[in-house]
Amino acid sequence: MATACHLLGYHHKMGRCLLGLALLASACSAKLADLPGETDDAGMGTDSGTTTDAAMPDAFVLGVWGAATRVTGASSPAVAEDDPTLSSTTLEIVFAVQGAMGKDLYHASRTSTAAAWSTPAPLALNLTTSSEETPRFSADDLTLHFASNRVATNGLDIYRITRPAVGGPWTAPELVTGPNSTGNEKWFAPCAGGRYLVIVGGDIAEGTLGMGVPTNNAALSAIAPASETGTFLTPDCLTTYFASTRSGPNRIYTSTRATIMDPWPAPTLVNDFIAIGGNQEDPWVSPDQRTFLLASDVLGTKDVYLSVR
Repeated sequence: MATACHLLGYHHKMGRCLLGLALLASACSAKLADLPGETDDAGMGTDSGTTTDAAMPDAFVLGVWGAATRVTGASSPAVAEDDPTLSSTTLEIVFAVQGAMGKDLYHASRTSTAAAWSTPAPLALNLTTSSEETPRFSADDLTLHFASNRVATNGLDIYRITRPAVGGPWTAPELVTGPNSTGNEKWFAPCAGGRYLVIVGGDIAEGTLGMGVPTNNAALSAIAPASETGTFLTPDCLTTYFASTRSGPNRIYTSTRATIMDPWPAPTLVNDFIAIGGNQEDPWVSPDQRTFLLASDVLGTKDVYLSVR
């Protein structure tokens, strides 16, 4: 104590000594909590981006989700719209419209998040004799996965279309090798390294492209007769959202793991959007965690809703 007090120049009075120590400790703590990318006095980086001091819960940093509002063009009272997905920039939307022979996929765009959506138009991949549904963009927005029963004997299978650049022409649909079987596969949700979640029947299965067929994930899948749908994965493969009837009505659940090698923890209910009413399903979350997309049937037919924070 005496040595520290002499260094601080407060060795005559213990009260001043304690105050100086507190200030010194505070300065040290502040230095240890430098934000990622900050430099020290010599111009060298002081943080690799791995300190826990800089990590803060999303709810604290971003606040609560705003009121969910219907998406213009994807919320007509005359038809049912669901299966929504956005591009990573949130400037493109693809969703399904229920028709007489199944679903068709529609696309709309906007020039900024403050601009209005263009009039939705059907994608060229649609066939009049089959259902096209459950779209999901890849992280770079250059691939769109979807489900289709265009080969009637196989049920719903996972297909994809690609484009050379955002806004460019889409290629013809091709079957995705790996996740498909003679059952129904839909809601193919890709993430890094070829990993994915997919709905098989009414359960959530996971797999890696090129590594065999997907396997059921018992931690995420509820016991029958409850079922899951609408699988979504963050690009880092660490957080999933999906809809489940395990609590009665369709509700949105989420699960987050620390690393891709960890098992998925038991999912928890996302209650932010229950106030919409009806069933909530088909979740999608933007990479910056500021935009949430979902569908609800509270008005009688399903509509697409969007929430921001």
